[in-house]
Amino acid sequence: MKVKSYIKALLVFFLITLAGSCNEYLGLNVNCDDCWGFRPDSADLIIHVTIDGNHPEVPIVLYRGNVENGQVDYVDTARQSPYTLYSAIDQYYSVTAEYKVDGKTIIAVDGDVMKAKDATASCEFECWIVTDGEFRVDLK
Repeated sequence: MKVKSYIKALLVFFLITLAGSCNEYLGLNVNCDDCWGFRPDSADLIIHVTIDGNHPEVPIVLYRGNVENGQVDYVDTARQSPYTLYSAIDQYYSVTAEYKVDGKTIIAVDGDVMKAKDATASCEFECWIVTDGEFRVDLK
C-alpha cells in the first residue's frame, strides 16, 4: 500500500508540474534580444517556397485550420522565399503552394500552429518568444 501511495503522489506532482508549464519555453537557448516584452497575439508565419528560373512566382493560399475545411484566410503570389505573413498566434494554419512541373500541377501542403512561449526564466525581464509557424511548401 505504501508503494501505491508513493506512486500516486509522484504522478500527481508530475501532472501539476506539467500543467503549470504549458506556455513556458523549454528550449535550449534564448536570445533575450529577440524577446517580446508582453505575450504577443500575432507574429510572422514563415512560408518556404521554391523560387527559381522555372518558378519565379508561386501562388499560395493560407487556410485557417485544415485545407479540407476550405476556410481561406489569405491568397497571394510569393515572389521570394521565405515569404512572411503576419497572422494570429495559437491558430492552426495550413498553406498550399501551386507549381507547374512538366505540364502537371503539383500542390505542396503543410500545416502548423504558431505559439507564444514564456522565456522569462532565461532573461532578467519578461520575455516571450514565438515558436513554430514555419511551413515547408517548397519543391524537393
